[in-house]
Amino acid sequence: MNKLLKTISVLVTCMALSPAAFAQAANGNGGCAERVDIGYYKIERGRQDEWLALYQKWHRKVMLYEIAHGTAISSKLYETASHSPGMPWDFAIINVYPVKPPAHPISRPELIRKVFPDLKAYVAAEKQRWALTVDHWDEALLEMNTDEPLSVYAPVDGFCKPAAAP
Repeated sequence: MNKLLKTISVLVTCMALSPAAFAQAANGNGGCAERVDIGYYKIERGRQDEWLALYQKWHRKVMLYEIAHGTAISSKLYETASHSPGMPWDFAIINVYPVKPPAHPISRPELIRKVFPDLKAYVAAEKQRWALTVDHWDEALLEMNTDEPLSVYAPVDGFCKPAAAP
């Protein structure tokens, strides 16, 4: 029992001191706007073209399926336009999702099986793509309604307008 309490205490302390615990909440901004996700990828030096070929052949097809079925609006791949010391990423993928996407017609595993019947080849290619990835992180952006007073502290409706009173 004492060991359990000590473990719980350590976990609670770690969660309380994590950067996420101090993050500023959006207070309502973006809840009714399209969702924008950005994935950043740092690739092993000199192997960017290999990563791009794997991305194009394998992962891109999943995103095209989602776009065709309305669960995503767009998916665009970007490279950095400048070179500077310590550049943290080589490629960024920006995916835009609708406010209220339709239900996925099939689950992600079913989608992968459908698009890639040769699962061994798919798994090997994804393993290789991730082996080339030195670093990766995702960001989600919330659009702010610039037609309203802007604040990250005050609760705002953003694009979510409350129902008008009768």
